[in-house]
Amino acid sequence: MIKRIKSGEYIFDILLSSKKKKDYIYTLAEAHAIDLIAKTISKCEIQVFTKNKKTEKIEETKNNTYWRLNLQPNYNENGTIFLYKLTAKLLTEQKALILINKDINNSKLLYIADDFNTSNSILYAKTFSDIVIADDEGNKVPLFKKYTSEDTIYYSLRNSNLITAKESFKNNSANILNTIQKNFLKSNTPKWRLKIPGEQPTMIDPTTNQSISYDKYKEKITEGLLSEDEAIVMLSEMFDLINLNKDNNKNLTDYKDEAKEISDTVARLWNIPLDVFYGSKTEKSTGNNDFITFAVSPYFELLEDGFNVSLVGKKDYLSGEYIKFNRTNLNHRDIIDSANGIDKLTADGFSRNEINKLLGLPTIDEDWANEHNLTKNYANVKGGVKENGE
Repeated sequence: MIKRIKSGEYIFDILLSSKKKKDYIYTLAEAHAIDLIAKTISKCEIQVFTKNKKTEKIEETKNNTYWRLNLQPNYNENGTIFLYKLTAKLLTEQKALILINKDINNSKLLYIADDFNTSNSILYAKTFSDIVIADDEGNKVPLFKKYTSEDTIYYSLRNSNLITAKESFKNNSANILNTIQKNFLKSNTPKWRLKIPGEQPTMIDPTTNQSISYDKYKEKITEGLLSEDEAIVMLSEMFDLINLNKDNNKNLTDYKDEAKEISDTVARLWNIPLDVFYGSKTEKSTGNNDFITFAVSPYFELLEDGFNVSLVGKKDYLSGEYIKFNRTNLNHRDIIDSANGIDKLTADGFSRNEINKLLGLPTIDEDWANEHNLTKNYANVKGGVKENGE
């Protein structure tokens, strides 16, 4: 269960708790894949857009909802940890539940359920019971209240075909690794043949001068042969000791190749480019853009839908208000390298503060920084006749 939130550690604990040791390689790769997606989502700002009561225009707002989603969802967590835990839980368990509670000031507090049961309702809204919430130190609190869709945000990723395919691949790969491991141990474990010509004479232990069985004598020899320390093996001239495995030793190449193939397949299952998965991408690589487009963006939209349904509501959403992830800063942008692009954006009418926001820079509290200047010689069309846009 939850112990602490460190990169990948929480995910790995969840995955491994219900898996056998033979699935370790697959589980490690899957934990890494989920960690990459969860970290990417957790570092994004969540923007809140509401209607300005004076101008009736939809504007970006930093209100109580913004504070809860980005900085302090509840008394004991910050926004980054909250988003990371939410994404990790959703991807590892294929479902996640956020509880919406109110404090004494009627302010909404958000908690991620550590465990819960879901009703079987299909035609009507689901209810949630037997809920447990936990902190990062393992403390747990059971909640006896039944929650409804009015005070929860519920996410589910129950794609049975994909889950079945993943389980089948995991089991097959575990069997292959197990076979390779057994073959490696069998080939590299010394096996000796003690050859005794003629009849078997009585063996005498030189230390006790007493007779000794051949099994005991074999045990004494084996102890010396397999010892990690230097050892001398007492062997009579009448015995011939032969290593049956001396030419059959195997290295770990097969094991490494299969482990690599498992990791590659897990990366593809999660739509993560291999250079991003292994951290080997170059400057010219498009892997990061593909990662965001195919591996991360679907979860952005899923989480946004839940936030908009439960925290914005149908009436306000249809009037133009909404919540969304700010995806503009997912890729690192160097301000010097972006100079030409900044110039083009300015010429196309972007204000200085809009550009600063794209670059992750603070806004400038000056009127000129919010001005829009169109320096390109564009033209618009009215009634089919082109007119200069100046």
